[in-house]
Parts: sequence; C-alpha cells; structure tokens
Amino acid sequence: MEQNFQAIEQTIRLVAKTGLFFASLDGDYSQGERNFIDNYKNRLAQVGPVSDVQQTFDTIWDHPITLQEVINDTRALLDLLPTAGDKQAVVATLAHYIQQVIWADGNEHPAERDAAIAWLNALA
Repeated sequence: MEQNFQAIEQTIRLVAKTGLFFASLDGDYSQGERNFIDNYKNRLAQVGPVSDVQQTFDTIWDHPITLQEVINDTRALLDLLPTAGDKQAVVATLAHYIQQVIWADGNEHPAERDAAIAWLNALA
C-alpha cells in the first residue's frame, strides 16, 4: 500500500515537472500551456497530494527543470512499478501528455520536439 501511495505522489510531481519543462522549452510559457497543466494538476489532485507540486510550479523560474531531471524522475517512477506492462503504460501516457503540452500553445517548437525524442530514447 505504501508503495502505491509513493508511486501516486511521484507521478503527480513528475507530471508537473515534465509539463513545466516542455511548456517552457520554447522560452514562452503561454497561457494555453499554463491552463492545460493546471487542469491536469487539478485532476491529479483528486487522487493524491499536490503541495510539493505547487512548490514546483512556484519555483520553476528560480530553479529551471532540466531534461536529465525529467528523465531521472521518470526512471525513478518506473522503478516503483511491478511489471513491464505497467512501465510501458506509464511511458505511453507520459509521451501522450508531453505531446499535449507541446501543442497546447498551437505550435511545436523544434526544441520541444527534440527534447521529446531524447526523453523517449533515454527510456528505451
């Protein structure tokens, strides 16, 4: 049970960090991106705590998130999951989420596309 709670908590933090990283890659954290991530965070808040997540949002400009940090956090979450199927499902869901964040402002910046490919390749 404790491991499930830990996985949920890590998932919420990872989604926030991943969204903020990709949304800010083009140098413009647009209102559309902000709204998309806030809505996603609010839906996740229904299943777990978000106080750490809010702190991540509040400090993003003081402590920029790196691609390596997102990759490391993704790997840490995957290590908590018991089966290869669970891991594949999480990677597929995060990949879909990343694409939604990238396109939330109506544009795919080359840096966003390159980072998404690098993220996926790092987890392969």
